[in-house]
Amino acid sequence: MQFSTSQKLRLLALCVLVEGIYYVLALVPAAAMTWLCSIFYAPKTAWLIGAVLFLVVLWTIQPGAVDDRDAIAVAPGSGLHHWVRELSTKVDAGRIHHIVLTDDFNASASVSPGFWGLGARRTLRIGLPLLHYLRSDEVKAIMAHELGHFSLKHNRAGQWVYRVRYKWSIFLLGRRSAQDGFIQSLQKLVARWFIPLFLRQSSAWSHQCEYEADDCAQRAGLARSLIDALVKIELHEHIQQHAMQPDWVRWKMQSDAPPQDILETTIKRVQHYAPQSFVPMLAATSTRPSGLHDTHPRIQQRASHLSITIEPPQWDGPCAGAEAFPDEWTSIFKEHQASWVSKHQNSWGFSHYRLRWLQAQADANPHDLVQQAVAMASLSRSAAALDAMKALVADHPSDAYLNYELGCALLDGDHEEGVDYLQAAVRLNKKMAPSALRRIFEHRVNGDCAHAIERSIRKLDSALHWTGNFIDEDLWIRFANEPLEPLSTTARGLFRDAISANPRIDGCWVGSLQSRQIDGHQFKINLVVFRMDGSGELSPHHTEDHMKAQMAHLLETVTRPDELACVKAVFYTEPLNPRLLQNINKHPEVCIAQPLGPVNQNVVRIDVL
Repeated sequence: MQFSTSQKLRLLALCVLVEGIYYVLALVPAAAMTWLCSIFYAPKTAWLIGAVLFLVVLWTIQPGAVDDRDAIAVAPGSGLHHWVRELSTKVDAGRIHHIVLTDDFNASASVSPGFWGLGARRTLRIGLPLLHYLRSDEVKAIMAHELGHFSLKHNRAGQWVYRVRYKWSIFLLGRRSAQDGFIQSLQKLVARWFIPLFLRQSSAWSHQCEYEADDCAQRAGLARSLIDALVKIELHEHIQQHAMQPDWVRWKMQSDAPPQDILETTIKRVQHYAPQSFVPMLAATSTRPSGLHDTHPRIQQRASHLSITIEPPQWDGPCAGAEAFPDEWTSIFKEHQASWVSKHQNSWGFSHYRLRWLQAQADANPHDLVQQAVAMASLSRSAAALDAMKALVADHPSDAYLNYELGCALLDGDHEEGVDYLQAAVRLNKKMAPSALRRIFEHRVNGDCAHAIERSIRKLDSALHWTGNFIDEDLWIRFANEPLEPLSTTARGLFRDAISANPRIDGCWVGSLQSRQIDGHQFKINLVVFRMDGSGELSPHHTEDHMKAQMAHLLETVTRPDELACVKAVFYTEPLNPRLLQNINKHPEVCIAQPLGPVNQNVVRIDVL
């Protein structure tokens, strides 16, 4: 459990080496520019230009401060400030400059270094969900732990190590691209060969820091409360992923938007399921495989370190937020809940329409065993439905779609065997590759095997490159001239429901074409054209790229995984190709929503469609 001085020095040396490689690779272009300048300019001028370039690069690659734009600053006279001052004295943490409330189910301590280390500011971040979910003594224990990081000066090296981990993890998890330059390709190559070792070493050091911070909570007399808080946090995650799955399905089937009281309802359901989920949660955490990016020990290890017995949680008494902010808590939590609903609106809506589509498919094909099994597994999320689906795959091992859906269902439940079924789906139908390999990659990135992560990235990149060959340059010309196949009646209705509430969309058409054949393979390509209003100030959810991504994702929820999707946005001020309009009129079922505004009037430029 102890991290020796020699291990710390070895880690810091490794960190210096990794950081040095990062800076050398980042500064290569500046060095090349300086050398070119020395050819055309006097030596002093060339060195001056080089120095400026080096400073610009160094300034550009500096990590930015933690984004607290959405955080709520805590007033100095609040109860939470009083708790922090009291705990800071007990653990000798010194002065805390800022305390902010965030939307995260977490707490953290960080130091803003200022200018060359001068004017450093300490910030303590407390998640609003913690204040709603935990009791005051449990929140105090978590704060004592975070203040312990300040007391033990973990932030001096800790934040540096964290930034190095974060920077290189981007390259480790980044997909390879033909557009990558020499430097970017080299950075990804270094990340693939060298960074997993550094991540494991720094994770071990991070674990030691967590144990030491736990000791500070114990020094403040809050060891029992700390373990109780960690148990509740683990239970919250475990119950949402397992026992609450039928609840999530029921709520998402009811509406394409989260209920306004979703967080209050969730806490009540967590408390309801807690007694029956306590033992399974402990079993799951004790056997959970470690990941490359793990920074905290398991709860059993932390409890053992503090000599505390893990006990079932107690839910009596008011929440910590009501005690810390007796007058303002109701309004603070109401605002937080509204923010959560807004942030999860899109993902909730996609799940809603996907579930409705699966249900409609099953209703329309009552004798189709595959459709029935897939719908039942997704709509009930029960072990019995999953077992029935496994039995059906055993009877129909050559059904690629069934293997794909079973693999996805297993990975949703964090079952490793889901990877085997997804790989089987790809072997049976190569057109399943992009969807199946994307799911495998999303599963692998949370694991501990860098080779498996790299292999999943490489396979996904290869699949996407392969499918890209089926998208012709003249695809949109074909869309304007060739016969179009509409979506199914059910899919059209769901698509129409999904876009009807978006005020930025005025007119939408979806039709399908067959791609050209390559080596005996041919895709069905679903194409979406929609008109959007680009006037006024666009929110992040209403930019062209974001809306195109939404349309593509929505289309994928109501189509099969072996089909491709392409999306085209046309602004109100742009004309629609007259041939496209004629073709659409020939196939009226491709129309999802008729435009209400004038078409091809008061346009300012010609679109390429």
